[in-house]
Amino acid sequence: MMMRQPWSGQLAVFAASAMAIGSFAFASAVLGQAPLAATDIGKAVQVQPELAFDRNHDFVTWQQKLRGRLRSILAIPNDWEPDVRWSATRDSDNERYTTDRIEFVAEPGEVVPGYLLRPKGVKPPLPVMICLQGHSPGMHISIGRGKTPGEIASIKGGRDIAIQAVARGWAALAIEQRAFGERAVPGISCNDVALRELLKGRPLTGQRVFDVMRAVDFIATQPDLDGKRIGCMGNSAGGTVSFYAACVDERTQLAVVSCSFGTFEATWLYRKHCACGYLPGLLKVADMPDLAGLVAPRHLILVAGKKDHIARFDGVQKGYGTARRAFEQAGCPNHVVLLAAEGGHQFYPDLAWPVIQRSLNK
Repeated sequence: MMMRQPWSGQLAVFAASAMAIGSFAFASAVLGQAPLAATDIGKAVQVQPELAFDRNHDFVTWQQKLRGRLRSILAIPNDWEPDVRWSATRDSDNERYTTDRIEFVAEPGEVVPGYLLRPKGVKPPLPVMICLQGHSPGMHISIGRGKTPGEIASIKGGRDIAIQAVARGWAALAIEQRAFGERAVPGISCNDVALRELLKGRPLTGQRVFDVMRAVDFIATQPDLDGKRIGCMGNSAGGTVSFYAACVDERTQLAVVSCSFGTFEATWLYRKHCACGYLPGLLKVADMPDLAGLVAPRHLILVAGKKDHIARFDGVQKGYGTARRAFEQAGCPNHVVLLAAEGGHQFYPDLAWPVIQRSLNK
């Protein structure tokens, strides 16, 4: 019987992997107890991304190359059957919206549970927001169903994003991400799952992105939902997956990325993170702000807290500058927006929703 490696041992192995691809700052940060200083990070990160945004490159050709590389790093399957097996049962019905409990098959052995909320009194086809929780108890937080006092309190931090969407006339599809909530295995953290999946060559983030792509396939089966007005949103790890999904799947017309965007040196290289968000070799290909150019000419809304202890605001501002230049070259500078609140690591509905509504002319 193999003994489970202690957390410190897992960190050491993963840090060694990071060093092997040039991520010296991450290796130092993940093994320490405190974030690295920005000056230390600047000295440690010595990788020039191969496909960094450059105004002198043909924009469309650059997008095609970078999108292909990102899909490869995420290990997105090259071909899959767009038809999706699904089921739905009525969960609840009130004066404002209906809620269906749904399931669809993403790939063999992976059934994605979720909730589909439809507003009443809104003429179809309805715009759809795919709602993703980050490191939380699960998708029930998105629909405002806290099961404990702690969960109920967490919802007050703007985490009931599906309820927010349906209240504004959107259909909302809240799905459970792999290794979270109902898809978690008791006693096995998403960090453990992520490390194991890396051995198989499929980063956990890539699998979560693929689930979002299959959610888009599911949306196409619903005649009252508008396949031309699909958004994806989330905070923290939910924002990370929303971002990468929009980068690789052009059917997503809007990404709302909350407290999860910035330069890698001010986010993933800045402090300890769960292994579920790391993508092997990505730093050598592009920084996150470069990747933002893959969303153009669609809409990208970046939400940030100036006091966020996980995604430093200086990195958000710097990253937004690069993203803005990429969108300018695409001819749509106003399709990328940075919304900054004075608080910390949470979503800010009052700040974000007016911009979301304008973006797709809801």
